[in-house]
Parts: sequence; structure tokens; C-alpha cells
Amino acid sequence: MAMPGPSTHFCDLVNGFGKYEEQTCMRSDNPAKERCRATGCSQVYPCHVGLTDLAVPVVCEGRYLGTLFSGQVLTEPPTAEGFAKVKEALRGQTHIDFSAIEEAYYRVPVVTQEQLANMVRMLEVFARYLGNSWKRLEIMGEFERVRERELQLDRREMAERLLSAKGQFGGRNDADAEALKQLARNMGMEKLPDRVLVMRLMAPNANEREGRFAEMDSHIGGHLTISRVAHLVEDRVGGWANTFAAMVGPDEICIFTAQKNRSAGQERLQLDEMAQALLRTARSEGLTSSRVGISAVHPQSIELLSAYHEAEAALDAGQAAVNWYESMPERRQQPLQLLGRMLKAIEATDAAALSASLREFLQTAAPQASNSVQLQQSRGLLTWASEHLALELAALGAASEKVDEAKERAVQLIVGAANSFAMAEAFRAYVEQLRQFVEVLFSQREEKIVLETQRMVREQGPEKVTIHTLARNLKLSAGHLGRVYSRTTGQTLEEYLIRQRLEMGKRLLLDPRLQVAEVAYLCGFCNPAYFSSVFKKHMNCTPRAYARQPQRWGGMAVEVPNFKR
Repeated sequence: MAMPGPSTHFCDLVNGFGKYEEQTCMRSDNPAKERCRATGCSQVYPCHVGLTDLAVPVVCEGRYLGTLFSGQVLTEPPTAEGFAKVKEALRGQTHIDFSAIEEAYYRVPVVTQEQLANMVRMLEVFARYLGNSWKRLEIMGEFERVRERELQLDRREMAERLLSAKGQFGGRNDADAEALKQLARNMGMEKLPDRVLVMRLMAPNANEREGRFAEMDSHIGGHLTISRVAHLVEDRVGGWANTFAAMVGPDEICIFTAQKNRSAGQERLQLDEMAQALLRTARSEGLTSSRVGISAVHPQSIELLSAYHEAEAALDAGQAAVNWYESMPERRQQPLQLLGRMLKAIEATDAAALSASLREFLQTAAPQASNSVQLQQSRGLLTWASEHLALELAALGAASEKVDEAKERAVQLIVGAANSFAMAEAFRAYVEQLRQFVEVLFSQREEKIVLETQRMVREQGPEKVTIHTLARNLKLSAGHLGRVYSRTTGQTLEEYLIRQRLEMGKRLLLDPRLQVAEVAYLCGFCNPAYFSSVFKKHMNCTPRAYARQPQRWGGMAVEVPNFKR
């Protein structure tokens, strides 16, 4: 039997096309909705004027999402007695036109009990579809959040590598170069950046670099404004090809970019438009004195640390909103600036950058002195620089006793030197020692990461942990953790986890109550076939063969950390 076509005209007249719904239809719909929420079951109920309504809950994994309403039908043909009950129920409702209501009442669809049951089933199917769709949306939303978090970690790691020795792969092994390129691919970049823009966030009337945020710091919302602008800039830059941004200081954002091959004039116009767009973003949040420095182009990633310093230098030398490094006049840098560059190169263990900054510093601090006054000035400057570097490295976490010992020896040699060349050689040897201290410090950090990783595997069980959970607990990206583990131990983290699971499997196979399939799942393998394949590869026998004769096949040595020096 065909189902009558739906009509809501009667109900629209009753509730005044939604205007008086609270006083009319909601009197019966609200209680039905609460019953759906409480029971999770469909409701068939009479409305306040006698029509039959349906309410079907939409549920996702036990969570109530909402209610689907339908019905608005009669199960018996309309009668004069039925309309009398309608008039009685609507008494006092001033918006009602009873002549129109009566005409609509006799047009209300009439359905059988079987048709009513079919309506309920159809709504329940649709409600399940909505619940499943909601779950899929949640999964997609969670995936997007994880993906965005991974992108943030990748951007942070990329910036760290490009501004430190990790990104300086010129002349280094191919693995470092490929790791950097893989990071770029993960971020959707077609090529590595070749230019750096530094955006300095500045409050109005803040001109001094060391105090440019003094005014904002006096307000509670100052730091929130900086954070908000940083997120806005990152979002804006995220829509540009081969470009990403990262915070490099409390009030500085570094933008790495590589524009497609253009003429020099077109590229300059493109970069100027990018800088102006960034400045408009900052100004919209009240940071009207913000400025941007733009480096020269550097085709090799090994040069991007220099590009960063160029953008910084452009900001320090210029006062315009957008400052270009190549337009700056040549000038002799001050010893303090050169010492800052040297310190960054030491912290990054960047031998090339350290050599260049040390050479420039010594040209300024220890020239070929022609008299005792100049010699004494050089001696004082080098002594001060030695003290300053020692304090900075101690703050970084280097062994203070060794740093102090090296400093005292360097100061003695500088003070006792007969000429500027001897002073320079003493200072050069001291700086090289500091670089070695930092290398040891960073290698120890990576060893600690490996030891902490293995501790978590032991405590949580190799069958439960994954590389992503380990990385999340260590506040690292999964890729970075894998590279640190491989670089430090000589084996991949995947190999370590597999070996630990196989050791667990060997113990469980000795239990006669367990089948191979059960052992596979208990050890964290996705299926028994994969477990058997991996087991045979490492043990040269099947799990069943090992379970029958474990003494014949011997044991697999448990891997221990093999820190490479």
C-alpha cells in the first residue's frame, strides 16, 4: 500500500509557522525528546492536539546527539469529534484561525499501524546513518588535528636544522641531506628554501631593540597578542608555495621561502608583497611598528644561517617597514655582534660558520697591534670575550668545571702573550675546546633520549608501544626520534621494537597452552602470518619449530644500546 504524501500545513497553522512553537508543539515534543535521550529508544506519541508524532534519537557510540521528529499524521480518519478535541486543546491561542485549522485538519494524512511502523524503521535507518557520519567526521577531525600537529613539529624541526649545524649538509653525508629533503616533502614543499625573512613584532613607539616590547609587557594581554599574531602569520604563510614560518624568539618570526624562477625584479616585487601582507596581519592586531628584514638569495641550504643573520642585520641597520640586506652599505661589524654570531655557531656546532665568525672577530679584536696601548686593548677584549663565552656555555648546560678550566688557561695565555698573534692563537684554541664541549653535550642528550626510549619500552611492554606514542611522550616528532635512535645506536627504532617483541614471543612460545596466533597478538603483531615471517627471518626457523625444540635453535641476543662515538 502506498504511503500518503506528507503534509505539515496543519501543524504550521497550529504553531504559527514556528512563531508560537514553544506554546504549542513543544509541549509534547520536548518530553518526547527527553525520553529519547534517557532511553535511547524511538518514541511514538500523541501530540497535544491528538496527532501521532514520531521521535527517533541519533546516537554515536552511546552519546546522544539529537532527535529526529516526524509523524504529524492520524491513525484514524478525521471526525467532527476529533476536531472538537483540537479546538479544546487550542483554546486561548489568539493566533489560531479555526476555519483554516478545520480545513487543514481534514487533510492530515491517515496511515495504518503498519505504515507507522515503517516510518519508524526508515527514521531509525537514517538516524544510524547520521550517527556513523558523525563518527567519521570525528575521525577526520582528529586526523586533521594530528596532521596539523605533525606539520608544526616538522616546521619546527626544519627551522632548527636550517638555522643550525643539522641543516648544513654541504660536504656532509647523503643521509643528512635526504632527511632535510624528506622534511620538506612532508610539509608539501617542492624545493628547499633559499631566502629568509625575519619579522620583528613591535608595539607602537617602540624603537629600541632591547626595549621594543617594554610597553606591551606592561599589559596583561601583551604576550597573548604576540602569540595570536604568530599563529595568524603561520596560517597566512601556510597558503604560500614553498614557504613556512617558525618563531625564533619571543618577538621574532622567521619565514623561509623559495620562489619559483623569475626575473630579479619580479622576485623582489613578490617578496615585497609577502612582507607587506605579513605587516598588515601584525598591524590588524595593534603591532603597528612591526618591521621585516629580507636576506639575499642563498641557493644552498648550508647558507641559510647566514641568510638569517643577513635579515637580522637588515633590521638593525634600517628603519623602514621592509628592509633589504643587499641594499645595505658595507660596514664594519662591531665585536659584540661578531661574538654573538660566534656563540650561535658554537651552540650549533657549525664548524664552517664558527670559522668565519671567529676569523672576523679576531680581525676586529686582535689586529696587528703597533703599540702597547693597542695590545692592551686587544688583551682586555679577548679576556672579556673568554669570560662571556664561558658564562653562555655554562647556561647552555656544558660541564662548568671543564669550561672554567679551559677559560682560566686561555686567559693566562692571553694575558702572558707577547703579541696579538699569540693572543689570537690562544683564543682560537679556547673556542675550539668550547665547540668540542658542546658536541659532547649534544651527544649526551641523544644518548639520554635513547635510554629513555628503551626504558619506556621495558616499562610499558614492547607489545603496547608504538613509535608515535614514544615520540609523543618524549615531546618529539616520530621522524626526529627515529633519526636520533639510528644515529646513536646504529640500528633503527623499528628494528629494536621488533627484536623486543620477538624476545617476548620466544618466551611465550614455551607456554604449551598458547597457540602461535595467540602469541602473535600478545606480542603486538598485526596478524600471525606477519609474526611467523619476521620470526623466521631472525631465528631461521618457524615459531612452531622453535616451540617444539627451543634448545636446538638457540637464542637471539637482546640488543643493548650501542652508542656511536
